[in-house]
Amino acid sequence: MSEVRTMKFVAFLVAMIGLSSHAGAGVLLTNGGFETGDLTGWTTVDAGSGSIDVISGVTPGNSGNFPTAGPSSGSFYAVTSQNGPGTHALLQSFTVAGPISTAELTFDMFVQTESTAIVDPAGLDHTGNPNQHARVDILTGTAAALDTGAGVLFNFYTGIDGFPTQPYTSYTFDITALVGGGGTFQLRFAQSDNLGFFNLGVDNVQITTSSVGTVPEPSSIVIFSAIGLGVFGLRRRNGKVA
Repeated sequence: MSEVRTMKFVAFLVAMIGLSSHAGAGVLLTNGGFETGDLTGWTTVDAGSGSIDVISGVTPGNSGNFPTAGPSSGSFYAVTSQNGPGTHALLQSFTVAGPISTAELTFDMFVQTESTAIVDPAGLDHTGNPNQHARVDILTGTAAALDTGAGVLFNFYTGIDGFPTQPYTSYTFDITALVGGGGTFQLRFAQSDNLGFFNLGVDNVQITTSSVGTVPEPSSIVIFSAIGLGVFGLRRRNGKVA
């Protein structure tokens, strides 16, 4: 092997090491922009009046006099609607093949209601005390869909945005400490309402991860060995072996 060909081979192996040391990068959620036009990848729970649906364009809103914002981008978004008290949840399970270096949750959301925010200690329950709020959580992989206790690993949002039509707010959270060790989890958007009309809109939901290796993996060790042999052979051809 000529010196030029050997050095090209070494450069190729170094590039392979770079690729192998950045394993684990990816987007973990399915259909986060709802551009399939439906709830593919998501699970919904609807109790009482109303439902969670994927729609395109602007909806007139539950009361007929304050429209929603429509999609944040693209053609579709997920939004709740109801004509009476209800509890609704939109969930997706995701698995992290940890350990990873970084994990980030991003989404666009609006929460509009003609009532003030009230959070009943009972949690996501529209059948008892006054309760009018939305929430966003990461749950354990085995938590029940409406759990607001031990199954909640972290709560990112609890409350409302305002009235009438509300614009989207873009949220970004570093969730490395929650999921970086690996495992199966659930992302949940939910609301309970028994005090008036309520629309929760969600779009552009993503969980992205990356993993930068600091210790050579077995494949990297093999590549390093190959580089050593290639360089050794080159030096031997040139009569430079010590």
